[in-house]
Amino acid sequence: MRTNRNSPLRHLKLFSLLSVSSLGLFAAGCSSGNNVGHSVQTINFDNPGTQTVGAPLTISATANSGLTVSFTSATPSDCTVSGTTVTFGAAGTCTINASVTGNSTYAAASQVAQSFTVNPAIGPTTTIYIAGYAITSASAGNADDTLAEVWQLASGSPTATATALSMTSGMTSAQANAIAVSGSEVYVAGYEENSTSRAAVYWLNNGAATTLPSGMTISQANAIAVSGSNVYVAGYEGNSAGSNNAVLWVNGTATMLSPPSGMAYSDANAIAVSGSSVYVAGYAWNNNSDHSAVLWVNGAATLLPMPSGLTGDYYAYGIAVSGGNVYVSGHADSSANLDSAISWVNNGAATILPIPPNDTVGNYDAVGITVSGSDVYVAGGGTNGATGVGNAAYWVNGTPTTFPMPSNINMTTASSSAVGIAVSGSDVYAVGDLLAATTGVGQTAAYWVNGGEATLLPMPSGTAESYATGIAVATQ
Repeated sequence: MRTNRNSPLRHLKLFSLLSVSSLGLFAAGCSSGNNVGHSVQTINFDNPGTQTVGAPLTISATANSGLTVSFTSATPSDCTVSGTTVTFGAAGTCTINASVTGNSTYAAASQVAQSFTVNPAIGPTTTIYIAGYAITSASAGNADDTLAEVWQLASGSPTATATALSMTSGMTSAQANAIAVSGSEVYVAGYEENSTSRAAVYWLNNGAATTLPSGMTISQANAIAVSGSNVYVAGYEGNSAGSNNAVLWVNGTATMLSPPSGMAYSDANAIAVSGSSVYVAGYAWNNNSDHSAVLWVNGAATLLPMPSGLTGDYYAYGIAVSGGNVYVSGHADSSANLDSAISWVNNGAATILPIPPNDTVGNYDAVGITVSGSDVYVAGGGTNGATGVGNAAYWVNGTPTTFPMPSNINMTTASSSAVGIAVSGSDVYAVGDLLAATTGVGQTAAYWVNGGEATLLPMPSGTAESYATGIAVATQ
């Protein structure tokens, strides 16, 4: 029988087909992609920050529905996921996707991705030692004092360990300012103090502090070097009025480093030993508080030249000797109140190090310096002229680069600085600290590997802030 297109039978068939289709869609629920009439579901997945090859990461995320969030890797060549555990197979960038399906109440959530840097593992024959200090937390019931610290990064243990250095009885605070390694021995220089005095000290292998002799009420060790069986420490001694004199201690015997002619006071900040020669970098000032960078070679002082075109005070903070050449780093505090990072080679004319390409106004300091082969590495930092935020930076043969923050820290509100740099093989390590108070990160010691994102060093127990001051690399 042929059905008329206006026939009631035709309408009945059409109604039946629509009813079956609608029932099937209703039965499939929100998980099938049907979002009509279902609640919106969202995922909260925080960026875990910089990680290291060899250190598994446990991740977590939540959905407002309470349903389970699952994870997958978008970069399996760098990282893989099993359940909530991420394993890192190579240095690079890891991207993790978080997703959650829907149910009869909630629609499937939009996928959330987080990307972060993965640093290379410490080499199988390399150990990194970082000196610094931590400030005790008043909220933990402690006085607001400092603890000298050493962090160690070793192959097979990608997470750094922190060790507090001991203090002499009667002292209440200590700070580690420099570190050196010779064979299996680790030497740290700094000071310890109480309410009436400050004493220069050094520690050997995290043992008891050795007090360096001084005839003044204040003394401080800022640098340390070891050559053969000899231990060299540079720093200063002075009084509460700020009348300081640079001092070199060799195996515990103090020698005053006289300031250059025309200068009254001095301070030693860095030391290097090559053969039988001892090189010390620092600065001196006169009674008018005019400061100038100084290089002492075997005790003889030379004023380093001021960069051409600048006026004001200038200082030397780092030194390295390689192939018979002497490299010094520092900064000039010009009369325009803008710092300029500078370097010298063999007492020659000062070179102003360029500002990083992401900045427009120069206000940078150079602190640590090292040489590997024909390459010169300098670590420092400054204030971005456009944002007012502090940027850790480094220069390789004069070319500047800003050290990046961890992925989970807001760059616009965070600040950082670098103070030390070391090279082992093809790897470049730098140390400093960063502050990101708006994201819950107080002043925290950190390190960078090969120019990658910063990795925070663990905060010692009972402390609220930490700072890195020096770095040494040991290769077996």
